[in-house]
Amino acid sequence: MANIKSQKKRIRQDEKKNLRNKDKKTALRSSIKAILNSENDVEKDQKDLVIKNLDVAYSNGIITKNYRDRNKSRISKL
Repeated sequence: MANIKSQKKRIRQDEKKNLRNKDKKTALRSSIKAILNSENDVEKDQKDLVIKNLDVAYSNGIITKNYRDRNKSRISKL
């Protein structure tokens, strides 16, 4: 356990950030799976929205570049 006040604050901030990022990443994965597993044709607007969310998640540091590019490619192939 940290003894310095600034370290304790950093730990609290990291926990909050991790929870926020976890929620965003879970929602992103769910939307990707919904599009990839859909039986019927997916509307272009839905694809664009998921691709935009991938870009935003990458710019916020939630996902890696490779993960973003791989999923954008899979969605574009549909």
